Amino acid sequence: MRNDVEGRRVRGALVCALVVALAACARPNNTVQVAPPTPSPSPTPTTPVALTATAPFHGGEVGIAYTPVALSATGGVQPYSWTISAGALPNGLTLGPDGTVSGNPTTAGNFGFTVQVADSGDSTATMPGSIPIAAALLASLIPACATNCWVELGCVNVCGAFGQQSGGLGPYSYALTSGQVPAGTALSGLTLTGTFTGLTGYLQFSVQVTDSLGATASVAPVFWMHEHISFGGGNVTCPYNGCAGPSTFAYQGGRGTPAVQVTGWKTTCTYPPCYVPPTPAVSVSGSSVSINVPPSGGGNGYQGVLTLVLTDQSPCGQGVNCSTSGTVNVVVLNG
Repeated sequence: MRNDVEGRRVRGALVCALVVALAACARPNNTVQVAPPTPSPSPTPTTPVALTATAPFHGGEVGIAYTPVALSATGGVQPYSWTISAGALPNGLTLGPDGTVSGNPTTAGNFGFTVQVADSGDSTATMPGSIPIAAALLASLIPACATNCWVELGCVNVCGAFGQQSGGLGPYSYALTSGQVPAGTALSGLTLTGTFTGLTGYLQFSVQVTDSLGATASVAPVFWMHEHISFGGGNVTCPYNGCAGPSTFAYQGGRGTPAVQVTGWKTTCTYPPCYVPPTPAVSVSGSSVSINVPPSGGGNGYQGVLTLVLTDQSPCGQGVNCSTSGTVNVVVLNG
């Protein structure tokens, strides 16, 4: 009996030892956390990003706000980012985060560039662009009118041009904003057309130039109208040996001392044999034209018609001078 008990105790001890050993060798009951894989960038969908413009790029002008041009993109993965990938926008213009080109140009020139839009994936699109920027609109008086525009009554388009302009974007419009133009003339740009008529004296008026972008510039010339140069000519009678001194004939109007030119000298003999006298010498001094009548020679008299042209030397410029003509009837008696 004792032996059976002892045997059971031994067997129980062995079982416990075996259980302990098995528990010691068992895998611990711990949970292992496995990190998920890092996500890759979102791929671009089947439709790649595309770039469009609501309106084409247009010209601008220094100092005038540029009418914005809105660019837009479709497809791809939003949000989009906008950059200038080549070239440069005109100074003063910027490309906004929404794809709008706007600003106030500060430098004239022709600017070429490339706009790029990129989506949040791996797709990009580009668009070439070019924006010409004109210089600011300016208007000023021509040098001949820096003080006054000198014109003569009765002359066509003499000093009619009074102003000059530069810059801006056409088409241009011109408006009389104060005063009135001289009688007989009409405004055509920065020029008066027609024939100056009316009274002598001066007047001032203002003209405003407006370009297609609304920029304006003004000039205010002073026109001084003086009497038209005129020369009536006359008659001169001399003895056969010519006049003892120069014969003088008055002229009127004009400004300054005119130039004189003989444009015709036609003679006939009183008695044959015919004698052809030389062309009389002419000059201008003060307000008179002087004529030196040559002698007849050989004792035979002659008659002649001398045609003169006086040209005003006003400062309007070459090719825009007023002139007048007149004749002097010459009779040289025979001896």
